[in-house]
Amino acid sequence: MKYGAQVVKGELKSALLDGDTQNYDLDHGFSRHPIDDDCRSGIEIKLGQPSIINHIR
Repeated sequence: MKYGAQVVKGELKSALLDGDTQNYDLDHGFSRHPIDDDCRSGIEIKLGQPSIINHIR
């Protein structure tokens, strides 16, 4: 993956960080992740280097 990031937890891990923002649908590239109150599900990304994140879209 670009910049050494990897998906640790989540559905369709290969599609989350592939960089393709133009070609996706419900079967390719689209991903949904339930986030529950006890924090056992969702998305977890391991970044390739120490980072400060101030914007996510």
